[in-house]
Amino acid sequence: MCHARLPLVLLLVAVASGCTRRAVEGLPPGVAVEDLPDSESWNARLRTSADGRPQLEIDAPYLARYDRDTAFVYLGPPPGDATGAPVSIRLFDAAGAPSGSVRAREVRLFDEGGRVEAEGDARATVAGEDGAVVNAARLTVEGERVDARGDVRAEVLGGGGARVRAARVSIAPGGSFTASGGATVELSGRAQATVRAQTVTGAGGRYQATGRVRVAASGGRTLEAERVVWSESAGRFTAPGAFAFDGPGERVRGVGLSASADLSRYSFRRATGQIEVRE
Repeated sequence: MCHARLPLVLLLVAVASGCTRRAVEGLPPGVAVEDLPDSESWNARLRTSADGRPQLEIDAPYLARYDRDTAFVYLGPPPGDATGAPVSIRLFDAAGAPSGSVRAREVRLFDEGGRVEAEGDARATVAGEDGAVVNAARLTVEGERVDARGDVRAEVLGGGGARVRAARVSIAPGGSFTASGGATVELSGRAQATVRAQTVTGAGGRYQATGRVRVAASGGRTLEAERVVWSESAGRFTAPGAFAFDGPGERVRGVGLSASADLSRYSFRRATGQIEVRE
């Protein structure tokens, strides 16, 4: 998603002049000095650059810097404010071109590894033809990878496109993804079908579903198997193992199915049970 480490050091320099540490007197019960930020700022609108190329843009109602063993910057609602505006971050690649964005109620920026952690109606976008839009309760962006958890809804643009919903979704460089914990994928290319499975992976227009797979296509046709592969370029579904196919006037149980995008035309290696085809 971004090709360079987050310029956290530059960020700290940019906000240092406008930040002050809270007074020690009157700390809330149970709050120690060590819990306080080293500096903080309100209504932070910042932009960092290197050699004239943008690296990071921030718009947040509140910013706090914590110098710990693992230093980080907190972005979110100010202390005592539960209704603050969401945090917005824009990311750029090494050439200064937009590479994505993050929007959430709370965000933490870590210098080590250039990691972004967001939670609370979090949304991440990945720019490019193989990009994606991800909505989740929590997500992490590190380098060019996005990991999202908690009722994840994602739209993947590459390979014909797909809408994904799962407990967890990971998107890697190039637009490849893995949806796990029970996934529902609506294929937007030639298939126009919905795939449900325990795990679905996709890359370059090839999708593989495993674990109690059920494919529902137009016309009321369904395919069930333990493993199903969809190829956008070939326009074919394949189930290499045992399968169950049902459609209007058709009921087939067998091994090794190959079917068209709408499951209306198919062939299989051998039958293992009932075959019922009515004219």
